[in-house]
Amino acid sequence: MPEGGIPTELKVLRGPEQAVSLRTSVAGIMAITATYVYFLIFAEFALIELMRPVVGVSGLRGLMGGLGVGGIAGSLLAAAVFRKSIQRYLLGLAFLGCSISAFAAPFADRPFVASMEAVVVGVFCGFLTVTLACVLGTVLPARRFGLCVGIGTGLAYALCNLPILFAASPTRQGLAAGVFCLLGVVVSFALAPAREPEKAGVEHSRLVSWLWVVVFVFLIWLDSAAFFVIQHTESLKRLTWEGGWVLWGNAATHLLGALLAGWLVDRGQRALPAWAAAAGLIVACVLLEQGNQGAAPRLLYTTGVSIYSTLLVVQAAGPGGPWQAGRLFALAGWVGSALGIGMAQDLARVPVWFLGVAALGIGAALALRARRLPRVLLWLAGLMLFTVPGLWAESSSVLIKRGREVYIAEGCIHCHSQFVRPNVALDVERWGPATPTPLDTKLQPPLPGNRRQGPDLANVGNRRAREWQRLHLIDPQAVTKKSRMPSYARLFEGEAMDGDALLEYLCSLGVDTAEERRRFVAAWQPEGGLPRGDVLAGEKLYHQACANCHGPSGLGDGALATKMTMRPADLVQRPLKRVPSGADGRPADLELARLIKFGIEGTLMAGHEYLQTKEVADLVAFIQALPKGDPAKR
Repeated sequence: MPEGGIPTELKVLRGPEQAVSLRTSVAGIMAITATYVYFLIFAEFALIELMRPVVGVSGLRGLMGGLGVGGIAGSLLAAAVFRKSIQRYLLGLAFLGCSISAFAAPFADRPFVASMEAVVVGVFCGFLTVTLACVLGTVLPARRFGLCVGIGTGLAYALCNLPILFAASPTRQGLAAGVFCLLGVVVSFALAPAREPEKAGVEHSRLVSWLWVVVFVFLIWLDSAAFFVIQHTESLKRLTWEGGWVLWGNAATHLLGALLAGWLVDRGQRALPAWAAAAGLIVACVLLEQGNQGAAPRLLYTTGVSIYSTLLVVQAAGPGGPWQAGRLFALAGWVGSALGIGMAQDLARVPVWFLGVAALGIGAALALRARRLPRVLLWLAGLMLFTVPGLWAESSSVLIKRGREVYIAEGCIHCHSQFVRPNVALDVERWGPATPTPLDTKLQPPLPGNRRQGPDLANVGNRRAREWQRLHLIDPQAVTKKSRMPSYARLFEGEAMDGDALLEYLCSLGVDTAEERRRFVAAWQPEGGLPRGDVLAGEKLYHQACANCHGPSGLGDGALATKMTMRPADLVQRPLKRVPSGADGRPADLELARLIKFGIEGTLMAGHEYLQTKEVADLVAFIQALPKGDPAKR
């Protein structure tokens, strides 16, 4: 016991030193809050919404790619230039750059300027996160380090979920982020070093540092994919982020989750918060896939995000040095986010198999860190073997059953059959492999149908992509100009998720005939060969059936293109990837005819099975006659 009976470890909390510790703690918390507010409400959200009208839907991938490349570059640059002697100036510069980029976003009114804005935002955001992590290691008290990070992180998430900010216009959200970053500039100069950074230990050895990168790659991959799917699925978006009470609940959950993570970290726990975050995200994704309408998926998702976000800052700010923070934010933060968004854009969902892979990857990394790999891997293998297939079957079957009920309730059977007549060659050509019998005694009522006001749907799951079917249900005439089908946009409104269930049911029709259909399409050729097409007739037909996606001039800029996540093919400036060129350099006749008639599996290019052979030939002739090269140079 030292003099005065006061324990040595508490002496630093007395007098002027106590004031310095409190000041730096508050300043550190405010810096964390400002950084996360900038990233969450601006870089991850408002920036994209502001740039969407400038670059169009087709340009968003490039915009987000520029943001990611800038983020990686900024993260690595910060790791390279960080010096403790000038850390406050580097942090202030990073905050100032972020603030200026947020204020400048509304003025990026041209595609090139918007692209440069995204790169600049990425650079300063990456630079800020790494620099802040390095600074925090010297300014926050070691015994309350996790709690301080949790408070800062939780406050940021809570603020971004408050209705006044969450529901604001993208311009106002950008202004708010800029103001927070200006506050960060001021706060930077209150962050006087309070202690020497700890020396690297076992937790921050080179191997363990890379294992944490693996853990966070999977966590951020999961979060980004789930966020993108929710954001672009109206029923899920309404369920998760709409309504004042829902947003206030999200704010409170985020704050509590971050505080819990910080409390666990201060008690020496790292693996437990990581597992809790992974479990929350994985179970939330499964529940969303099953169409769960309760609060459970929202609460699990928000809690998981806050926990891993707090743990990410803690790990980056550890004694591993600037390059540890640089690796974490560059690889896990930016690359993991890009992988998640890319997967969600292509698949419009978080596949259940990926949830198993993520659990296995996180478990393997944490097991290697704890040197208990065999036991944990055996447990994970058993978990995946016995639960993942069941989750997949359950999540799919629940929505399919519900979608079939919607199909019946909406009277779809009055216009669509589900029976391809086996002895009618035209039926097989148009609608796919024939079904031996239309009756399934296990499903009541049977739905073979006896009228065809619209196409047969027995194999629609292998003839039309999920996104195409969604667009068609919402606005049939935008997809097929002469369609008599009414809009079913109302099914995608409210919290019932009837539209998503109907989509799941439609996508299930014909899954067992996909390979047979694929072989038929590959072998198809017109009887007697493809006739010579008429360019003028093809032009008229093109504007009726193709221009809504590919545009009036074939540039892939039709009215429907802005609603698609995959831009329709540019028929003028770029060669068709799926069609080989003939001797004259133009698309080969038969391959192009096959593509027009049957579409491209796995893409939004739908077939035009109802077209006669002569009509297909006319379209082939018109597309081949389109002038090639840059229209501006012709």
